[in-house]
Amino acid sequence: MENNEKVLQNSNNISSHGDEKTKFYFFEKVLAPVFFILAVIYLLMLIFPILSMMKYSGGSYIIQTLYNSDNIKTVILSFTTSLIALIFTFIIGTPTAFWIHFVKNKNISKILDIFVEIPIVLPPAVAGIALLLTFGKNGIIGSFLTSHGINIIFTSTAVVIAQFFVSSALYVRVLRDSIKSVPIELFEVSYVLGAGKIETIIKIMLPMLKKSVISGLILAWIRSLGEFGATLMFAGNIIDKTRTIPLQIYTYMQDDIKMATAFATILYIMTFVLLLVVRLSVKDDD
Repeated sequence: MENNEKVLQNSNNISSHGDEKTKFYFFEKVLAPVFFILAVIYLLMLIFPILSMMKYSGGSYIIQTLYNSDNIKTVILSFTTSLIALIFTFIIGTPTAFWIHFVKNKNISKILDIFVEIPIVLPPAVAGIALLLTFGKNGIIGSFLTSHGINIIFTSTAVVIAQFFVSSALYVRVLRDSIKSVPIELFEVSYVLGAGKIETIIKIMLPMLKKSVISGLILAWIRSLGEFGATLMFAGNIIDKTRTIPLQIYTYMQDDIKMATAFATILYIMTFVLLLVVRLSVKDDD
């Protein structure tokens, strides 16, 4: 009887070991190549469009595009407005991220997070209409400004506001996620040593979260440079005044597709270089 039980147990062990080998073979020999193929397909979908643009426009035409006076003005305007938007993003977004973190009521904190993140998923055209109705002559803020002789819409200021509106949320989101990872004991120790919340944020938290701050700002800057829909709806497409790089590409698409493609390639390369700078300049945490 005991011998039969041992034989049965051994057979079960062999069967279990065989099942494990079958699972291992399925995961490593079948699914692994599928994962690799899917990854390659995804990467090719990302790489082929830029290669197609570069092939269509040609390297010499891309360089020639940079010497166009209108394009130079557009690039200068885009960099100027996006950098101003970036400054406001840091000045306003940083305290906002920490303030939401210190809200004690978790439900209110979640609602505030949703409000901050809405511009990330909101269609740019919708953002443009919302800004237009807010800062327009009959808008909530615009009516007050108009009564004092201040006009926002269809100006470079409108470009900055549109870029700030759609890009600042990325910075706040990155910083918020980093703040959540900081142990609460660090704040408590700082308070015990006599530092207040603001002093703790400025002297301890911001230097500690330098990587997240820089990454978030670069992401926000890239988003500002590529902003199109909200700028078009709110600031218009006025040459030398509100026409940024994406709007210049849109304008070229009407009658010069090759120029539009070359300029789009330049914006793509600029974005790639900025992301590369982030990866190379900010070391990974240990």
